Amino acid sequence: MDFHQLKVFVEVVRQRSFSRAAECVFLSQPTVSAHIKALESEVGTPLLDRSQRELVLTEAGKILYRYAQQLLGCKEEALSAIQEKYHIIKGHLEIAASSVPGTYYLPGVLYAFSKRYPDVTFSVLIRDTRQVIDSIRDFTYDLGMVGEAGQLEDLNQCPLVEDELILVTPPVLELKATPANDVKAINGRKEHFELPVTDLSSCIQLPFILREPGSATRLVFEKALKKAKANQSRLNIVAYLEGQEAIKEAVKAGLGITVISRKAVENELQAETLKGYRIQGLCLERSFHLVYRKKRIFSPLSKTFLDFTINYFK
Repeated sequence: MDFHQLKVFVEVVRQRSFSRAAECVFLSQPTVSAHIKALESEVGTPLLDRSQRELVLTEAGKILYRYAQQLLGCKEEALSAIQEKYHIIKGHLEIAASSVPGTYYLPGVLYAFSKRYPDVTFSVLIRDTRQVIDSIRDFTYDLGMVGEAGQLEDLNQCPLVEDELILVTPPVLELKATPANDVKAINGRKEHFELPVTDLSSCIQLPFILREPGSATRLVFEKALKKAKANQSRLNIVAYLEGQEAIKEAVKAGLGITVISRKAVENELQAETLKGYRIQGLCLERSFHLVYRKKRIFSPLSKTFLDFTINYFK
């Protein structure tokens, strides 16, 4: 057995699924299955009980899982000790991110970091905010980038950049709205376009698309409705979709309207393939954060990336 096989095995156990583990380690599902079969052949007994709805460790699997975590941990400690002593910044960095920061902000950070540290490669897991937080808590990832996550006693949250949620509609749909009287500064710069202002009553009966539970976009919207004492049950919800791109395409197709990150639709608003509005009376501003475990001892690579990301957004 080798470290790569052990890493795949640990990921399968964490995800309780071959397919989800394959996504996390950027391999095909058949390749993941082959690694597990090779381990089982070497130890001479099954490691996973596949008869259950979810994968369950056998007794032999429990033993190997415990030692695999220790071996992988020792490997990381050894590499970190060498890199710290000789000030080497190289290796593979794994980051978890929710859809908006992972799609629209993180790529620029990775590009700038790779220009300074060309010997670093990256893996990025895109999930909703709740899943990213869970992956930091269970030690799967050291660093995550998310939207509003609420109070997290066990994690540090470092604010990086401001964002705003807006209402978007198909270009053929006209809502009752008043023109914006000023150009609002977002992220320290003025926008290239102004947005009209509508009220919730103008769209309450229209077909509405929401993000999946666990999405920070949905959480911010629901909190804003509650703060404004608006009854969410009055919304005419026709679909729940995962990811910004799926929702944008659904709105363009005419399935409904939605609340979405302004950053995610800047190009569509300028190209007039979507229409955008601010909703009067709803506070839909938020921040994106870098999250990591408290008292975490970082490898030189992770610590360098954390500091670099904070300075990048300053």
